Amino acid sequence: MAKVYTTEIHVRGYELDSFGHVNHATYISYMEHARWLCLAAEGITREKLNEWKTWPVIAELKAKYLKPTYIGDTLRIETQTLEKFRTHFVVHQKIFRQDKQVFEGEVKVVLVNEEGRPTQMPQAFDALARE
Repeated sequence: MAKVYTTEIHVRGYELDSFGHVNHATYISYMEHARWLCLAAEGITREKLNEWKTWPVIAELKAKYLKPTYIGDTLRIETQTLEKFRTHFVVHQKIFRQDKQVFEGEVKVVLVNEEGRPTQMPQAFDALARE
């Protein structure tokens, strides 16, 4: 089982929909934010990606909304790499309010080169799949 990276987010007023709870699309932004922090924790920064001429692109996304969240809530995002292949990896993410899960998502991230074609992952990405 790969390492679990944890990120905390505080819900802000501008993230709400007309019903007063967090807009469904905002969870996708939360997931993205947590994934970038996960990469940064392993030294995979935008500067490194530019140096390698390799960039992550979302190829697939699954989202499951379990409970609403509201302004002022503190959310914990758990990010974990499920599978790693030559040119892509699959990330599973869960969002919790206190100890109750409110969201679950899965993302397939493909690494592309300057031509936008899938390319082999730099070795630094191996750290994402380790315990």
